[in-house]
Amino acid sequence: MARTIESLIAMIPKTLPGDKAKRADTIVQLNVTGSQAGQWNVVVKDGKVDVEKGTHAAPELTVTADTDDVLAVADGKLDAKMAFLQGKAKVKGDLSEVMELVKVFMPD
Repeated sequence: MARTIESLIAMIPKTLPGDKAKRADTIVQLNVTGSQAGQWNVVVKDGKVDVEKGTHAAPELTVTADTDDVLAVADGKLDAKMAFLQGKAKVKGDLSEVMELVKVFMPD
């Protein structure tokens, strides 16, 4: 169970190592609103995942969502696709790339 956005963000490099990360090559800007608001960028390249606090100058995808919705997705209480369809997660960028990235982050 993800307790905070910070702890969830810290897990990203640990949950996407090696072969899974090699399937993605992108820069994602994460903008979290609400009670634990913040901005992070995730760079996935050559099998490596780097997460930094703040904004990236040239993200390929930008995801904006409320703290409660992000934590609900992380805890399995809200499906990521449903969050997008319901407008709880707003995504800017190539939607086909978003769908590929969702496959990378989902368990096998």
